[in-house]
Amino acid sequence: MFVENCLILAGYVATTVKQNLSPAKIPTYSFYLEHRSNQTEVNLQRQVWCKIKVVLAGEQFSTQTKHITVGCKVRVKGFIHSHKDYNGLNQLVLHTEQIEFID
Repeated sequence: MFVENCLILAGYVATTVKQNLSPAKIPTYSFYLEHRSNQTEVNLQRQVWCKIKVVLAGEQFSTQTKHITVGCKVRVKGFIHSHKDYNGLNQLVLHTEQIEFID
């Protein structure tokens, strides 16, 4: 079994934070993060873009999520996991271990 699963992504908060309670009664918070940058691939510059759902699970994120607003810039570190959306399609989700506000 492979154990490496770590993603660090910086970008702008694209949606308001949504709060829910998991079936295990754990508070969860979620929003979409939009990333845009220029990357080098095979010695060529490439514009990259993605939008990914970010999930923050646990009481430890309750204070930080109050400061997350649309347009603010954050760096998120965590692992990715596949969730099924309401249409039954798989969607990659970034589960947060750390979140940092960027000025």
